[in-house]
Amino acid sequence: MKQHTQKKHAGIWIDNVKAIIISNSPENEDYAIQDQVKAKENHSSGSEHTMNNARQSDMLKYFKNLSGLLSGYDEILIFGPGTSQEQFQHHLQEDTQFKNKLITIESADHLTDPQMIARVRDFFKSHQS
Repeated sequence: MKQHTQKKHAGIWIDNVKAIIISNSPENEDYAIQDQVKAKENHSSGSEHTMNNARQSDMLKYFKNLSGLLSGYDEILIFGPGTSQEQFQHHLQEDTQFKNKLITIESADHLTDPQMIARVRDFFKSHQS
């Protein structure tokens, strides 16, 4: 009989304003919102170049904060509108602690909290080996 270890799953709905992390707890397999992270809003003035650099710096801090919260998970679903999910996936791929983790991205419009939880739960149920 083969030993089955429970993989830790997380879904993250992300845009350039906030991220919502949804995961299952090892105790009861149920998915729930674990954390919400807001991106820093930059209201500085200056040249377009200065503001663009500040935006990039803020986005990097936002992604680093999120990757720290996701480092304990084996499989991660990144979903959301726009291009934030691709940018975040690229950020994770450059981080060695995510080298052996399964990362999937999908497009999604704005969803209610129950819709996000259902999407993450259904994704991992359909992808279990």
